[in-house]
Amino acid sequence: MGHSLRLFAGPLLALRLFEQASEHAKIYGLTAASNLFVVPLDDDLQDDLHNVSGTGDWLEKGPRISTGDMAFAARASQGAAVAYLETEYFGGVGEQSAVLWKGGQLVLGPLTMEITMASRPRSLWPINAALRGLGVNAEGSPFADEFEAFGLAAYRSHDVIAAKAYAVRT
Repeated sequence: MGHSLRLFAGPLLALRLFEQASEHAKIYGLTAASNLFVVPLDDDLQDDLHNVSGTGDWLEKGPRISTGDMAFAARASQGAAVAYLETEYFGGVGEQSAVLWKGGQLVLGPLTMEITMASRPRSLWPINAALRGLGVNAEGSPFADEFEAFGLAAYRSHDVIAAKAYAVRT
């Protein structure tokens, strides 16, 4: 079974900027009580972001975003933290990447790590580090890590998010 996501995550206020920049930006809550939300990054949204911020340079390794995408996310983080989260797994093997901005500044990453079920402790995985930067805390919870606590384990693709997550209406 696969897990393939490309998302921006953060509080609603920060993600509204994506919605203002593109008719393709859709904001979702992954859990009913979430105070953090996601915007799936598909090709249409990415093209619109490039029209706003320029494409810039594509990163040579790591997440499938450009310096233009990173500049846009930095602007969105002016009032609150914003993270970029990416997974590409199949059969328990793959990669995950994460980037975190706060106050308009890059504060974490871009980080990419090959993941296997026997790899480094989950607390060190890039997405968990970025989610902690957004305020997600799995310590003392019934969840294995921030990835689960945020709700990402329940959504394996953008289509599943669109079908089952909690859409935020404008």
